[in-house]
Formats: sequence, structure tokens, C-alpha cells
Amino acid sequence: MNTIKNIVVAGGTHGNELTGIKIYQKWAKNFSAYQEKCPSAKLELVHTNIEASTVCRRYVDRDLNRSFANRLLALKNPTAYEIRRAQELNLRFGPKGENTKTDLIIDVHNTTANMGVCLILSTRDPFTMRASAELVYEFPNAFIYYQPEERGESPYFGTIAKADICLEVGPQPHGTLDAKLFFETEQVVTRYLELAEEWNRGTLQQKPKKKVDVYTQFKDIDYPRDAFGEITAMVHPNLREADYQEVKPGDPIFMTFDGKDVLYDGEFPVHPIFIDESAYYEKKLAMSLTTKTTEEW
Repeated sequence: MNTIKNIVVAGGTHGNELTGIKIYQKWAKNFSAYQEKCPSAKLELVHTNIEASTVCRRYVDRDLNRSFANRLLALKNPTAYEIRRAQELNLRFGPKGENTKTDLIIDVHNTTANMGVCLILSTRDPFTMRASAELVYEFPNAFIYYQPEERGESPYFGTIAKADICLEVGPQPHGTLDAKLFFETEQVVTRYLELAEEWNRGTLQQKPKKKVDVYTQFKDIDYPRDAFGEITAMVHPNLREADYQEVKPGDPIFMTFDGKDVLYDGEFPVHPIFIDESAYYEKKLAMSLTTKTTEEW
């Protein structure tokens, strides 16, 4: 992207992930102080899933962050609250596609997985890559996860903008707050705004590129299940809270309720993330397998 003209910072896309909601509430009370971090762009704040936040639930009818595919945005008179809310947000910040009025969305989430501050990028956008590389060096707890998306059919809120960064911060139980993670997340979001200002001035582009580890989505895997769909094995104790660590073919990855190891049967090493995320049990997702590369960003 050339000049970043419009930035949206979002919290509460999942109603029980409180860090983003509290950042939204804090910033809304002193909005000008944060707008000043990037005066060359228009900053907007949004509390995305208000109804779910009211009852401190992930969603009311369906996952809002799975409701932004074009086919859902085009539905007439949908009954699900989250689809209606997605359409409202798309009207306000989109429309999704080349004519969107939003250049950048920073969407703040929490995860129960031990992922630190995970910077999720869905495109190889020059600004988000360059800024994220800077942040990995500034914040030892930050990691880059590249999750390539075909934006039209992608269900995620951020894809209604030209580029997006989804922050997944944890480990943090849903419906709770963690002071250390709150302030670390706020600092990361603030730095993205400051780096956007540097980008618009042309100074960020002049800095030397940095070598960073990039974890790229390979595939998502479910827990082992029986013929009735019941889970038959848990994440292996060796893998608990071990996000970003290497798993080689033949390493134990699950453990049955009888204490037997289930081995990883892939053909090459992977680096799992979102390990045992509590909200993903309903999605039949035990972890996301990634491949690790070192790149200049």
C-alpha cells in the first residue's frame, strides 16, 4: 500500500475476549491522544460484537469472525445477529473489495493458547510486513503468523480492509483480563499506529529490512475422534503450552485417555500454534500446524 489514509482499531469481535474491549473503552475516553500517534491517517475505533460482549460470550448466534465472506455479506434479511452485524460493519468500513474505504484494520483478540502476542497477517502487504518485522524486534513476546487468505471468501473481519493485522494475545482465559498482556497489547497497537505514521512519511521504508521468523499456515488438525465424533485423545503433555516449538515426524502429539501416545505422522517438521484453544473445540480444531521460515521483511 502507498499511503495509509484510514485505520480501524477493533475490540470485542469475540464478546468474551476482553483485552480489545478494554482498549476500545480506554481509548474512546481520550481519543485525540491516540489519533495523534498517526495524524496523517484517520483513526476510528469500533466495538465489533456489542451484543455478545454484553453477555460475555464469544457470540450470540454465530461466530462474527466467520461472517465476512462475500456470500454472507450478500444475504438478504439474515436472522443471525452476527451476520447482520457483519453487514453493518461492512457498510461502515467497506465495502469489502477494491473499493473499500479502509486501508488497515487492527483487530485485537485473546487466545487461551500460549501464543504471546501473535501478529497474524493475511496478505503480504508491504506495510504490515515491514511494521510487524520491527515489532518482533521490539517485543520479545511477539511472533509473526502468516495465514494467506483469498479475501473475497475469507470470513474474517479484517478482510474488509485493504490490509489487516489480527492480534491473538495469550494465554488468557476467555472472560478474564491480564494486566501484563493488556499493557503489552496496547503498546503493540500503539506502535502500529506510530509505524503507520513513519510509513506515510517515508521513513519506515528507509530502514534496513530485518530477518524474522515467519510461521506460515500449513493445515489445521482435529483431535482424534471415534465413529461417534467423540474425542479419544488429548493434546500430549509435551506439547501443552508449547506453541511455536518444532514437532518432528514420529513425535508424540496427542495422548489417549489410556495414556498411549499418538504420534505425528507428517512428512516434515511443523510448528503448531493455537494449541488446545478452548474456543476451537466446537470448530474441531486441536491446533494449527505451521511451517517456519526465516525471511527478510
